[in-house]
Amino acid sequence: MPKFAYNLETLLRYREEIEDRERDELHRLNYRHQVEESIRGELAAKMQNTMNDLAAICADRSQDQELTWFHRYLNRLTCEIKECEKRLAQLKSEIEAQKEAVIEASKNRKTLSSMKAKKQKDFLLDLERREQKEIDDLVVTRYSKAESQRQNSSGIRRSESAAKHQ
Repeated sequence: MPKFAYNLETLLRYREEIEDRERDELHRLNYRHQVEESIRGELAAKMQNTMNDLAAICADRSQDQELTWFHRYLNRLTCEIKECEKRLAQLKSEIEAQKEAVIEASKNRKTLSSMKAKKQKDFLLDLERREQKEIDDLVVTRYSKAESQRQNSSGIRRSESAAKHQ
């Protein structure tokens, strides 16, 4: 019984590897995005706490030096948050581009997979036809042997009965 072999199997495996790499890269970018989101959240929390502390200090009418330090720290936090948001925007665009790459790789793999499935289906149909032909040939051969034996035995019986009548 012949075995199914797809002549583009190596290309299909290669395309599967490409798709896996693209998906891994997308997961890596999503992870970096999540980390950056958490960093931005931490910075925003620090800024909120600092603003609360600054409001308390202003209410106490503290020294100007201390207020200067708070303002510098707030400016620093604002700059860090802006940088973080820039990195987030860059990561979002990279993620979108990577999603497109994954979709394209998936299309390429699915095309070959569907071609393989069609070839395999055709192979199985052809194999089924061959088996049915062999079965039909066996049945015809057995039937013709049985028919010739019946004819021979009926011919022998006729000759025996003709010999008895004579």
